[in-house]
Amino acid sequence: MMRRSSRNWYLLFFLLGACTRSGVRQTPSPLPLPAIPNPPVALPAGDTWTFNYSSGTATYQVARSAAVESQLDSGLRREISTNATHELLILDAEKDTIRFTAVVDTFSTTTQGLIGPAQAVQLPVKISGLLTSDSLFVESDSLSKGCSPVRSALVTDLHNLLVRFPGPLSKGLRWRDSTELTGCQGMIPTTAQIIKSYLVFGVVEYQGSSVLVVQRADTVRARGEGAQQQHRITIDVNGTGNATYYIDLKDQSITRVVSDEDLNFTIVATGRTNRFRQSLKQDFSLLR
Repeated sequence: MMRRSSRNWYLLFFLLGACTRSGVRQTPSPLPLPAIPNPPVALPAGDTWTFNYSSGTATYQVARSAAVESQLDSGLRREISTNATHELLILDAEKDTIRFTAVVDTFSTTTQGLIGPAQAVQLPVKISGLLTSDSLFVESDSLSKGCSPVRSALVTDLHNLLVRFPGPLSKGLRWRDSTELTGCQGMIPTTAQIIKSYLVFGVVEYQGSSVLVVQRADTVRARGEGAQQQHRITIDVNGTGNATYYIDLKDQSITRVVSDEDLNFTIVATGRTNRFRQSLKQDFSLLR
């Protein structure tokens, strides 16, 4: 029983990835947000900056590491999963709308502990959609084959890489938005609300060049309800996270995104309650 629960919660390694629809709503209801950590000391620079996505192709290498541990069963070992993904992001920008196509051609997962072998995937996986002035839409027919770890991870990655930055950007500028991801974990329909708070830190020296740093703090809440093998299951999730964006203003590209997240899961199945804690780290690196 515990082994099955552990394997189900490994799927949450992909941050409640959407398998049906996702959207962005500006100025949501306020929720408590964690403090944003301080990056390296900012360099003297201009007062304002602008960033706009342009048409073209960008290739990202994504590295993830997730650790899951039980909060109730002291005998359950800490379980670790790592994942490496190679993603191609094709953008077609026209005025306030950006059409995108994202392709995953490499998706390699390793696991340790009781999680069990990673689910087999068929590559490449491609999804398409639109980024408008206030929403990110994934075309539903691109996910018609149902949920999969690769599709879930790719949709979540798009929410990390495609952000509507206001303009102009100035040091100390803050703004908020929210993302709602409706998908599934195993066979359980799940809806997650992620409240995001952004802060423009300033320009820093990064790998020999000056980049603009933008920080993000997240609050995550999610709930799922359904059945597996005739057993009713409910899922409740809450947690926090943060991310740092490194933006090359000369090339108008997101060079790197580094994020970490801590989530707490409560799973109730056939009257039995299990609680897990997951720590997830992600690193998106632009390949030049």
